Amino acid sequence: MVSILYEEKCMITSFLVLEITAIVTFLWAKKLRLSKLDWLAVGTVTVMNAIFVYWWMPVPTLSQLVIPVAIETTLISIWSVITGASSFLVERVTNGKRSFSVQGITFWPFIIPFVAIGISVSAGVSKALTVRPMYHSVQAEHHKEAPLTKDDQPIALSAQAAKNMMKKAFSQVPDSSMYELGDLSAQYIKGKSYYVAPVEFNGFVSWFMNRELPGYFIISATDINDTAHFVKNDMAYSETSWFSHSIARKIYMANPRYQQVGEPILEVDNHGKTYWVQTLLRVRWAGQLLFDNIHVAITSADSGQTKVYKTNELPKWVDVGVSPEAATLMNRTYGNPYAFNFRHKNQIKPTENGSESGVTPMFNVNGSLAYFDDFTTVRSNADSDKGYSLVDTRTGQLRFYTGKNVGIMDSEGAMKVAKQLHPQNKWHGSNPVIMNIDGTPTWVVSMMDNNERFREYAYIKGADQNVIGEGANASDALSSYRNVLAGSVQSAAASDQKVKIKKVSGKVSRVNTNATLNSKQVVVFKLTDDQTLYTLDPSQSQTALLMQVGDQVDLKVKSIKGAAVANVVSITNESLK
Repeated sequence: MVSILYEEKCMITSFLVLEITAIVTFLWAKKLRLSKLDWLAVGTVTVMNAIFVYWWMPVPTLSQLVIPVAIETTLISIWSVITGASSFLVERVTNGKRSFSVQGITFWPFIIPFVAIGISVSAGVSKALTVRPMYHSVQAEHHKEAPLTKDDQPIALSAQAAKNMMKKAFSQVPDSSMYELGDLSAQYIKGKSYYVAPVEFNGFVSWFMNRELPGYFIISATDINDTAHFVKNDMAYSETSWFSHSIARKIYMANPRYQQVGEPILEVDNHGKTYWVQTLLRVRWAGQLLFDNIHVAITSADSGQTKVYKTNELPKWVDVGVSPEAATLMNRTYGNPYAFNFRHKNQIKPTENGSESGVTPMFNVNGSLAYFDDFTTVRSNADSDKGYSLVDTRTGQLRFYTGKNVGIMDSEGAMKVAKQLHPQNKWHGSNPVIMNIDGTPTWVVSMMDNNERFREYAYIKGADQNVIGEGANASDALSSYRNVLAGSVQSAAASDQKVKIKKVSGKVSRVNTNATLNSKQVVVFKLTDDQTLYTLDPSQSQTALLMQVGDQVDLKVKSIKGAAVANVVSITNESLK
């Protein structure tokens, strides 16, 4: 109850600030003597202040209130001068005097808007110069090891491709001409990864005639064979609803102290119920957003009931407590810790080549969701990566990874390489992410056609644009990439004096006897508790084609220090004796 009363007090703060400054300006300009016309003007300003606070929902900070204060006090001062001059002129004409003077008319109330404008300028300067508080508010960790492996699932469909498929299926919506497709979001539903997009009103008339949204669209984010289908689910509260059914207004009423960042996201819980999830950030007096105390508002799309949570208190079914827009702001803030940095020392910038507001969602093997973005140099045309970040969509935790990822091509360079793979088809790259394939930083790019339909995956070695594997699905592309990767190591081994020959023994854990490399058949396999990928020319040992998982083998291999792939010189399969 105390919390609710406090929120209500915060909510009316904006109105009181505007109202008090307006009344003070009136009384000062009129020297405490208000005519009936002045009282009518006061009433009009009061109504306008109420409408402003209700409609624009300003956070009660100086940065958001000072401009409205400056505007209204300027208008009131001008009103006072005009009405004062008019009455003074009428009085002199009535008395038969032809001369005119400004005696008795006060211009002092103009001080208030000048002060407000000065505060506004100060806030703008402070916002531009004060960077460190925002930088330190980012919950960031620095790591050298890359966490993304082949088991993490890259998104096959870009957001645009999924949206196009939903638009083609829009005829499934009853009275579809009254609605439009809303913003997409990636999320888990019952453990599976999906894109979800609400059906929204296309204007006031649409809302007034229907009052409820009919449902939402859903499509798998990783299964390229899935099709978009419409799910019927009446929703009385939405982003495009009006007045008291607007979720932005419901959230503002629940917590007016925090700034709503990004578009509200429609999430579906494991029972099929729909909720709107909105990221809330704390605002400094000058308007800077802080990331150290993220709150999340959850509004029922059916009842409008709104609850505000801290990120560590979120219900388990919520996947996206942090919006893509908030994640992009975090990346920008983390990359530039200085207001003045003419040498650009320690300054980097996110490439923002992702599919959702500059970031790309990643579905991790542990069932979590993260936003990916890579960083490059600030002022350079070189396609060189300086690392990448993963922002946890539930907590807002930013993890920045460097290590082997520094110096490889950035996402812009990877997409340029991908675009050249099939110039005759005019395919282009989308959703670029870095993955750790057998210890090698690798760009995984989704290839899309002109209609934004997924065509294949392209795996591109981060340090060598000539090492590329392609496939219609992630498994085929990974197999192709490993073959090409093995060939690149083999070529390096032929000329590298640091190649060592060593003996290795172990049990086969995975094997592919039908792999190809440079149009030649090769055997590719791995051993238990060994991260090295071994390649073998079957012409050296015909029995290698009979190799199976579980076989005990003794190997003599050529290896390069630090390489994830080794070439087999000889093999003895103990299980075939």
